[in-house]
Amino acid sequence: MRNLQRLGLLFALVFLSACGTTGADLAPTFDEAVQEAEQTTVNFYLWGGDDGINRYIDDYVAPRLKETYDIELNRVPMDTAEFIRQLSLDKRSNREAGTIDLMWINGDNFRNAAEAELLQGDLLDKIPNAALLNETAQATDAGTPTDGLEVAWGNVQFVLHYDADKVTNPPATFEELHRWTEANPGRFTYPEVTDFTGNAFVRHLLYAEYGETIRSDQTIPDAFWDELATWSPNLWKQGATYPKSLAQLDQLYAKGDVWMTMGFNERRAEAERNDGVFPDGTRALVLDHSIASTHFLAVPFNASNPNGAIVVINELLSPEAQLAKQDATYWGDGTSLDLTKLERADREAFLKLDTGVTYPDPEQLAERSIADFGPSVIDQVREGWSRVAR
Repeated sequence: MRNLQRLGLLFALVFLSACGTTGADLAPTFDEAVQEAEQTTVNFYLWGGDDGINRYIDDYVAPRLKETYDIELNRVPMDTAEFIRQLSLDKRSNREAGTIDLMWINGDNFRNAAEAELLQGDLLDKIPNAALLNETAQATDAGTPTDGLEVAWGNVQFVLHYDADKVTNPPATFEELHRWTEANPGRFTYPEVTDFTGNAFVRHLLYAEYGETIRSDQTIPDAFWDELATWSPNLWKQGATYPKSLAQLDQLYAKGDVWMTMGFNERRAEAERNDGVFPDGTRALVLDHSIASTHFLAVPFNASNPNGAIVVINELLSPEAQLAKQDATYWGDGTSLDLTKLERADREAFLKLDTGVTYPDPEQLAERSIADFGPSVIDQVREGWSRVAR
């Protein structure tokens, strides 16, 4: 009898785990969503590897949401691929009420989530401040149409940062950077290509080698991997190992083990320099081309508090929150808004942001901007890099 009781209890637990409780529905209007979200908690899953981003969420955004809407914002740091896997498991087990209400996403993680139907749709119609978005930034995510499944949060470009006290004659092109590594062995590396930034660095080298033709060919030639392998002997630790993430590369740069770091967000180094984390000589380095990248916010298919998520997104798209995000006090992340759509005072506030010591020349950055590659190329970089990092 006890065995039968145990089996019955086990079956019940499995059934409840698989089915979950019924997830909440989105309110028909934003005002009703605000009412539904009052005195609730929104679980916001996002990458947690940057102190400036974390402080922006915890010290600026969360208090505003509490004061204005009586919403508690719970920041949950996790790599994007991990919570996409969690949502996939939820989907397979028919878990209707998940733990993720809002998530930060872009690139192939978005592509994978969209294909697996892990995201709620028609977001733009539900968020008033979405009317202020830059329509070009909103349209696609690394070549994948967004189709209302995600909302543009920020728009940045890829730059390198270097220590001018050690690098007195910085390279001007990716070819010159290759020569520089030969003249300064061990002082440069990039994250492995499972990391978004490391993959992007290799895509820049791909564009340097083949230009726009690679977009139509869609297949990376074998010769590219042979050329990339010639970088390895002069990288940090002779290319025998690579930083697992941008955060690890930043740590190597902060300690002086390498003399350059990199990343999307041309303003990201300013706070690190001002806080004494990065060397005082940190300056921006824009080479011959720079991929522009937009990052996004999305609501999972089984969010337990989708109304709260919608309210949070609307707040994150407000001119005030976007201005604070772009200021180097916190993050320095570029705005996803179209400045021509803003009130004059808001527009002027963006234009008056101080020029930071580590910021690149904005005209040079704009002139060298290129669109990112599609998911196919990103996947090929990940697959082919094993020929380089043996």
